[in-house]
Amino acid sequence: MKNILIMGIGRAGKTTLSEMLKEQCNNYSLIHSDSLKWAMIRAKGKEQYYRTNVCKQKEFEHSIYFQKTLLEFFKSCISNDKNHYGYILESGQLHPKIVKEMIDFENTIVICLGLGDLTINEMVELCIEHDLEKDWTYGLSRDYLKEHAKDWFSANEMLKKECPKYGIKYYDTSKNRVEILNIIVKNVLDAVYKN
Repeated sequence: MKNILIMGIGRAGKTTLSEMLKEQCNNYSLIHSDSLKWAMIRAKGKEQYYRTNVCKQKEFEHSIYFQKTLLEFFKSCISNDKNHYGYILESGQLHPKIVKEMIDFENTIVICLGLGDLTINEMVELCIEHDLEKDWTYGLSRDYLKEHAKDWFSANEMLKKECPKYGIKYYDTSKNRVEILNIIVKNVLDAVYKN
């Protein structure tokens, strides 16, 4: 059974895709990287610090230490999966180079979601368009979203450039999002169940 790793930038549809795949592959276990991030932060007694210092939170979650810990956790889950039910990992914190170094691409389908050639302002508008009440960005001001979109834009540019170098498929979800996510689900299911 192939495992699935979904990486990419904020608001590109990673959580939506992971939930769509989980629905189709109900034996799979779904891991959200934010769950591990907050578990590590709470274990250090630093939740309030990181909630009020978002820059420090971003620094921590994008650190090589966190990325490697997350991928080691994913690999440990896979190696202990005696029934071969499979795992889905969804993360917005991973760099393609580290993923390539640590993940077995023969047994893991790696997907990257991005927002193509959108500008920062277009990313903000797309975020508002797709926001649901459960999303952390829901109801935030355009100015606040714009500050986050600057990071999304930089990460998106890096992923567009780096993913092909490391054999990772980059999908642009900025247009026809539902259609693109459905195509990805079909492609992943074909790969998962072809054996």
